[in-house]
Amino acid sequence: MTQVIIGRWGKNLAIRFPAEIVKAAGLDDGQTVEIVPQRDELVIRKLPPEQTIETMFSGKNPEAWRALYGDAFDWGPDRGREHVGE
Repeated sequence: MTQVIIGRWGKNLAIRFPAEIVKAAGLDDGQTVEIVPQRDELVIRKLPPEQTIETMFSGKNPEAWRALYGDAFDWGPDRGREHVGE
């Protein structure tokens, strides 16, 4: 079991993770984690990376996405002055 010391970082307290813990847990610099206090222990969970538009739609070009989801929404015929064209 690895022990660490809590230190001061400005007005906050901080924990520095030793290299073997970082490697074993698969942590990266800048990664977001969640800390949950439970009675006499703290549970630290890795959070998934934040989704961006670029990561959500990577891997396909716009034409491939349109072909895949072109018929996903049927809003019915145009009404009034609106026109939803392709």
